[in-house]
Amino acid sequence: MRRRFASTLLVLTALGGALMRAADAPENDKVVALPPFMVEETGKGPPWRYVELPGFEVLSRCSDLSTRTVTQAYVQLHRLLAVVLPEELQIQLTEPRVVILYDEELHPAASQEVVAQMLRIAGANRPPLDDLPDIGPRGVRPSSAPRRVSFLPNLRLTDKDAITVFTIVRQDGLNTDSLYLTTDYVTYMLRNRVPVLPLWFVAGFLSAYREMTFRPGEITLKPLQWISEAETEVVKKTPAAARQPVALGEFFRGDLLRTEPTDLNGAQHWAAQAALFVRWGLDDRNPARRQALWKFVARVSEASSSEQRFAECFGFDYAEAQKQLAEFLPVAVRRTVNYRLDRSLKPPAVALRDATFGEIARIKGDWERLEIGYVKEHFPALAPKYLEQARRTLMRAYERDERDPRLLAVLGLCARDAGDDGPAREYLEAAAQSGTMRARAWLELARLRYAEALAQPGGTGGQLTSTQAANVLTPLFTARQQRPPLPEVYELIASVWAHCDFPPTRAHLAALDEGVALFPRNAGLVFQAASLYVARGWVSDARIYVELGLQVASDDATRARFTDLQSRLPPTPP
Repeated sequence: MRRRFASTLLVLTALGGALMRAADAPENDKVVALPPFMVEETGKGPPWRYVELPGFEVLSRCSDLSTRTVTQAYVQLHRLLAVVLPEELQIQLTEPRVVILYDEELHPAASQEVVAQMLRIAGANRPPLDDLPDIGPRGVRPSSAPRRVSFLPNLRLTDKDAITVFTIVRQDGLNTDSLYLTTDYVTYMLRNRVPVLPLWFVAGFLSAYREMTFRPGEITLKPLQWISEAETEVVKKTPAAARQPVALGEFFRGDLLRTEPTDLNGAQHWAAQAALFVRWGLDDRNPARRQALWKFVARVSEASSSEQRFAECFGFDYAEAQKQLAEFLPVAVRRTVNYRLDRSLKPPAVALRDATFGEIARIKGDWERLEIGYVKEHFPALAPKYLEQARRTLMRAYERDERDPRLLAVLGLCARDAGDDGPAREYLEAAAQSGTMRARAWLELARLRYAEALAQPGGTGGQLTSTQAANVLTPLFTARQQRPPLPEVYELIASVWAHCDFPPTRAHLAALDEGVALFPRNAGLVFQAASLYVARGWVSDARIYVELGLQVASDDATRARFTDLQSRLPPTPP
């Protein structure tokens, strides 16, 4: 499970100074920065409202006006981002992104009281060493001094297959002109895209993104800084004397990252060229080049860069591109660029309605489930209380006979995360009857079935029968159809075939070819595939995977495993 402080959305005027973070607290105070703790509703305040839009799901306990305003701005910001970063180069999600909006005035009081009590209980159970006094710049203070609770007002939490954002909204002075997608969020979308994007594109785009400012329907990109302020001034005054971009073949290979010339830091030069190349590709005066850039990035994320692939996308070779880059450099360090959203893309209609009991429980309970991992890392004494809260939220709906498959899947994941495999299996099997579950739910169901099959194998030699194997493979092949692809799905497919008494055919192992193509640097998966090919005697396929494994192995032990496989293959023919 991945966790991040920064949300997808930063609400500057809405959240400025709304809640104190730990870093903002006086030094002589103990502040515990926690994710939101939403106690049971008392009936006060507005009801939970709900809307589903393409790719987004919003649950809000704010006024309808604020909910519409923030939701429309959120969707428009993603559309605006797609002007410079198309959706196919971002992380792909089958599950809609979830946004939870909460009115600032409704949250703090009840939550502060509940968590303060939790902290008192946790404090009573602290080990003796924790009672030592704190010594800081303002003197000695007993650690028994009261600790105040601060809730993080803007938090994004992610699972393997989903993104959820919680934002506390201050109703007064809400100004959508100051909303933007954080660099942290854009970084997440780039780095978690499958297949993996080339490093030069990720670095170059993020460098450009940090220099972008957002206004409604428009992005402004400030001029490029070339390597350093001093080098930039040289480009402006005497372009011919400036440090020039290196040959593109060397750049795409990352040669500058492996060698650092004595007169210049190689990594700085490479990073500057990455930013220059991406800006050259995104040049607002050349839409065809922008399309070529995106096509090239997509192709080299599935195969290595080559001049042939470059020419197929751009229509010219490295030499011509090198010439154009050198001519573009003096322009890039001076010119401000504007990108505009197509005016036909009006803000979406936000048809709010009261959320159903099941929707509230599913979305709110799933958020609380994700909070548990964060709390375990930062304040483990409170993790059981957050787990208890998540279970309570989910079970209130279940006990009212809510049987929506998506709710059942979250119940199963919550139980699985807590180590309660019996209830997890029950909920996931029930949800699977609908045939529609999220990718991670299918994966966890397969893992539970696999553990049961391994405990009672029915095949010869302690292997699984074809029926047992099919029972595990069925949810895995369903998960393969969802996004993002999960490497664990392919790893488990390989494990099933390795423990099955029915020998797989070449067609059966096509799923592993797909997995390795998506995750070529996953040495464990590559080893599993190579081992199966060696065992089946498919020498040419085995040799390809062994050679790949030797390239991506990150330590001697892993490299030795591939070397051992290689020794079991016949010599390579001349």
